[in-house]
Amino acid sequence: MTYQPLFQSLPSLAAALFAASLIITSTSPAQQAGGTRIGGVNKPDPRQSRRALRSTYGVRKNPIRNANRNEIINELGGSAETEAAVVKALDWFTLTQKEDGRWSEAQSDVAHTGLVILCYLSYGVKPSDETDYGRALAKGLDWLVKEVPKNGDMTDGGQFYDQAIGTLALGEAAGITRLKKYFPPLERAVAYICYAQHPKSGGWKYKPISEGELDKSGELQKGDLSISGWAIMALRSAEMAGLRVPTKNLGLAREYLDSVSPSKHKGIYRYKYYGVPPKESMVVVGMYCQQLFGIKPDDERQIESAKFLATRMPAAAQKNYYYWYYGCLSMFLHGGKPWQEWNAKMKPIFLEKQQSNGTWKPEGVRGKREGTTITTAWATLSLTVYYRYLPMYKGYTRVSLIPKPGGSSFGLRKQRPGSQRSNNPKNR
Repeated sequence: MTYQPLFQSLPSLAAALFAASLIITSTSPAQQAGGTRIGGVNKPDPRQSRRALRSTYGVRKNPIRNANRNEIINELGGSAETEAAVVKALDWFTLTQKEDGRWSEAQSDVAHTGLVILCYLSYGVKPSDETDYGRALAKGLDWLVKEVPKNGDMTDGGQFYDQAIGTLALGEAAGITRLKKYFPPLERAVAYICYAQHPKSGGWKYKPISEGELDKSGELQKGDLSISGWAIMALRSAEMAGLRVPTKNLGLAREYLDSVSPSKHKGIYRYKYYGVPPKESMVVVGMYCQQLFGIKPDDERQIESAKFLATRMPAAAQKNYYYWYYGCLSMFLHGGKPWQEWNAKMKPIFLEKQQSNGTWKPEGVRGKREGTTITTAWATLSLTVYYRYLPMYKGYTRVSLIPKPGGSSFGLRKQRPGSQRSNNPKNR
């Protein structure tokens, strides 16, 4: 089914052109999985396992998150304790939801709500579920949809973090549910992200940046990796949901990643393109973004990233949930010994730090600004990594994530080789 973009009032002609290119492909993952068309919307065949696998570059969603994981959670890398921790966190989110559907605490209601929505979706909850979690998720998504105006600008207290996180939540919801109501706001939000991208550097900042704009130090304003990472996540999620994101924007984003890496193999990243040294919290962001673009674990840049992180393994004293969250994503997808060592250090920290009410206490330099809701979301999303994605190696293997010949464990179909689209110069 093809949905026409609904942009009528965009911030510029450039944004209008971006919007015009965002159309849904006619064959959805639901159809590819044997889905049916109900009321003009593609829905999975109920005889199929509940899944919405999207793949264009190599990262694939794991159907196990929509199945009973109790018997295999240990083999996935988690435990009964990690699952119980996630449930306690979701219970707390459900209890603290505002009447209108949002979550609110610190700077941005859009970012708060988007991150909590991602927690429910990562655990395998759908807005159609007749459960407390399903109803909370549906209510949160309904609120988020209303926050997307005609020009797609969702920014509020947290500025562009709101835009990217809100768009990411809509992209995941659209891709998983295939519900028509999520696609028009997603299109508008994606168009605004494309509009806000720096036209030369390919990065993003707290607001749309124009060519030649200077920052406070007098240097050219080209964006920062923290915000750019979220923007890349949002665009890739939207693309995996079926939107045709302009290849120009994706190509510029990849060039931006190179520009903030001063290392030999472009696997060690810093916050900006100048002035600041590489930092572990930026290395995990850059590593994960490269994985979203299909860069494999045996690529020199990914090996360089993993070696850098091997000397900066999780420790309770770090008090950096942002770093731990991105580290769990990137190291899990990288797999092998680096992931095993990361998980062995990380898992007990999360379990020890969770409070009796299901939350994680905000701490460290980011704690005051992020608050309990966002801190709890970081930890919850980290603890669902075991079944959120399929490792980037071929096939699904057990805890070691070491590639083995033959089929896949747990009855999952064998993973297809990743697309080479991202490495094709024609698409950059």
